[in-house]
Amino acid sequence: MKNPLLCLVALLLSFSIDNVLGQEKLPAYFNPFVPDHLADPSVAVFNGTYYLYATTDINHGLAEMGPPVAWKSKDFVNWSFEGTLIPSINWNKPYEFTDDKGAKRTGYFRYWAPGKPIKRKGKYYLFPTIVTPDEKMGTYVMLADKPEGPFRFAEGAGLYFNDGPHPDASKPLAPDIDGEVFVDDDGSSYIVWRRRNASKLNDDWRSLTGEPVQIPTKYGGYSEGPILFKREGIYYYVYTLSGNANYCNGYMISRKGPLGPYEAPPGPGIFISSDLSTGVWGPGHGNVLQVPGTGDFYFLYLEYGEGGTTRQVFAGKLNFNADGSIQPVRADFNGIGYLGKNRQKKPGLALNATAVASSAKAAKTVTAQIETQPNLLTTFGSRFTGPNVKPAERGFTYTANNAVDTKNGTRWMAADDDPQPWLMLDLGAMKDIGDAEIFFVLPSFGHAWKLETSADGKIWTTRREQQELVVRSPQTIKKIGKARFLRITVLKGMPGIWELKIHPR
Repeated sequence: MKNPLLCLVALLLSFSIDNVLGQEKLPAYFNPFVPDHLADPSVAVFNGTYYLYATTDINHGLAEMGPPVAWKSKDFVNWSFEGTLIPSINWNKPYEFTDDKGAKRTGYFRYWAPGKPIKRKGKYYLFPTIVTPDEKMGTYVMLADKPEGPFRFAEGAGLYFNDGPHPDASKPLAPDIDGEVFVDDDGSSYIVWRRRNASKLNDDWRSLTGEPVQIPTKYGGYSEGPILFKREGIYYYVYTLSGNANYCNGYMISRKGPLGPYEAPPGPGIFISSDLSTGVWGPGHGNVLQVPGTGDFYFLYLEYGEGGTTRQVFAGKLNFNADGSIQPVRADFNGIGYLGKNRQKKPGLALNATAVASSAKAAKTVTAQIETQPNLLTTFGSRFTGPNVKPAERGFTYTANNAVDTKNGTRWMAADDDPQPWLMLDLGAMKDIGDAEIFFVLPSFGHAWKLETSADGKIWTTRREQQELVVRSPQTIKKIGKARFLRITVLKGMPGIWELKIHPR
């Protein structure tokens, strides 16, 4: 039997180490794993770094999206980005066009659902959906010299708008949205896209080979966001069903090849769906990540958020049965935490601070009707009825404390009529502060801000003022110095902060 006294000493020592003044506690969960409104995630690993590509949501519906960016991380927990991914397009400029009835209208270019990038012959290939202001869409081939871009269209012309090609554009690889490219072990390449379409690619990755095929699925209804991946000789075709708070993912398997024939797996054909016990709704369009050099697979997916285009990205472990079937994945806030050896855990001061703000948006409640047994259905539509449909609701707040709770899914937001929004932290005593990281809301549009410090909350010293918009997240301030109070004033950009991290010197 172990010595009880030694066990108690070890426990107290562990508690003391984890609670050293200013030591940031690890969150009990890691979902969402990025502090931003994102959807349709895919993650690739290049040179030991994780790169996340996704749709940038800005709560304007599908008619206007935010500029595309590439988030990167060494440990899958601490994420950052710098600048836009495709600067050749002004994503938030309204363009005028004439519709089919001769009426003048305006619209935006949009970047959706980037398929997982692939490195080939020294170049990085990305396969995003591009939508023109007049609603023409396709999956395009883009290239870059670095994983974070800038990306350019492949050679040629074809992204037509206003009766002419957009500069530096190419013809779409697939004539619809949600294209995902898969490279088999023998080097042959394939693409799948919306509505169960699939095709082999020509060697130059500029066109399809032959006529597209239709992949049969166990469940009927509208489907998008397809994925192809391979494990131990089995090809997996993952597809979405339904949408919004009832988004879910099913799969088919083939032991013959990427184009099939496919068959329904043994056991549940839908492996992830909404879970009322965890409060996670609508696990939708995502991707599969295999950590290089391991047999570990993870499923990345979007979550419903507050509805509309306020989505965020989640991740869960993929486990398999002996017959190759996928075990059900529980949609939850736990996530997967740190991956790899490059863990960048840093001590923090913000978690123990008191936060106040100039104002806060009013709280809101979101409701939904959730289908709790999707595997019992055969066809999916936009509305659900029946004994397994349950009402659900969840609340959202925007108070100052949300910016220091280590949760990527909560945020402080100033009231819409706040003329000078600010957030202030009281660290409780004078601290020697090294640096601060500010994760602003809607960071792809950029922010300008001012950071001040104080010993008493009355006399303030400006430590840094960034007067022009800078597109990055987090915004970082180094060598702040001794202070008890910190105040961040938002000068330009969305007045909100997902998370504020303060590190001692």
